[in-house]
Amino acid sequence: MGNKNKIKKTFSRSEKELFACLAAVLSGGVAKVPDRPFSNECWEEILRLAQVHAVLPLLYPLVEQGYPLPESFRICLEQESRRTVQQSYHLMFLTHYVVKGLEEEGIAAAVLKGAAAAGDYPVPELRKSGDVDVLLMEPEQLGKAEKVFQKMGFDRKPGENGNHHQVWRTREGIDVELHVMMAEPFDSEKINSFLKNRMDQLRQRIRLDNVMGLDFPVLEKGDHAFQLLLHMLQHFLRAGFGLKLLCDWVVLWNGMVPRTEQERYLRWIRQTGLTGFSDMITSLCTKYLGLGRERAEEILTGTFQGSVEVFMREILDAEEFGLHEKSRMVVLRGNSFMDYIREFHHQMRLGYPGGSRLLPLWPVLWAVTFVKFCRNNRKIRGISFFEVLKRTKERSRYTKDLYLFKNLGKTIRDTDH
Repeated sequence: MGNKNKIKKTFSRSEKELFACLAAVLSGGVAKVPDRPFSNECWEEILRLAQVHAVLPLLYPLVEQGYPLPESFRICLEQESRRTVQQSYHLMFLTHYVVKGLEEEGIAAAVLKGAAAAGDYPVPELRKSGDVDVLLMEPEQLGKAEKVFQKMGFDRKPGENGNHHQVWRTREGIDVELHVMMAEPFDSEKINSFLKNRMDQLRQRIRLDNVMGLDFPVLEKGDHAFQLLLHMLQHFLRAGFGLKLLCDWVVLWNGMVPRTEQERYLRWIRQTGLTGFSDMITSLCTKYLGLGRERAEEILTGTFQGSVEVFMREILDAEEFGLHEKSRMVVLRGNSFMDYIREFHHQMRLGYPGGSRLLPLWPVLWAVTFVKFCRNNRKIRGISFFEVLKRTKERSRYTKDLYLFKNLGKTIRDTDH
């Protein structure tokens, strides 16, 4: 694997042009016409990148702007945009059906991602999505919500991690994720406790947002930004994530975010030790994807001092959710022996949430987790334990610049001040 997996800091012309086109679209500007024509190979690479990152439909405004696109590229863009618009309307009505069904049974819920993210875009229909995500504001109502889904004709999808969400499938094969937490548990109990203790506050701040003619219960802007950051972080710590989530970040902060929401967001990322990760995301969105510099300055904390090029390269290589490379699995907080032990223990607790509460069972569960991990890598992914370890080391060597979960101590409180 050698040179193939080394992180490059430079970007190809195709990658730079995709950044420029997305920045123009997301910021409401006009894409700059290239100084010299692109080759067919260059356009093919731009098309491939946009497709694997699920952002091709977002480029449709280029057609309306009269941007000089090759005929083959324009046809692919128009076809993909039509499919996305059709899928978006389908998912919007399904999401509305789900939240209304829960509401009629007295179950408070908020839409995550999907409609909530699409509402920030100039053309919501062009934001590509493939499933529905709903957050239960009172986790104790999970059993009641399950009955609602069964009544709707949904089936529980087997084999999914149920620590923080369940996955249900409609008769048409669309996944509906039912979340009981803002994020899957992290390897920090202080963070997990913080998130659990904030559910009551989130419930009190749910608002209605009209997207494509339908009203959806969504989180307030500051809460939505924090949840999106958690979502990106969890994908980053696993196989990675691509440009689409960065686009969500750009349009969210380029939109109307009240000062009080900015302040709450900043308070929460400081309390959870996520200022470095937030700064990294904000910095590369500003440099490459059209996030306004004045707005970015309002939420930057000065924690991150690393290379935005390195992290953008990581995101580009991950594609949409890091699934193209079998050895991409986790990123650690560092490369020390204790970082590996912490992650291994965390995976054991995720895999066996009930048994891991009993201290005497830990040695047995460690052994079972290790055997299962090696077997799945070999049989399902076709790679060895050492290949995963090597790739993990390569991807973890720059995470120290993010200062993840650092300086928590007394900064976490059960209530905001």
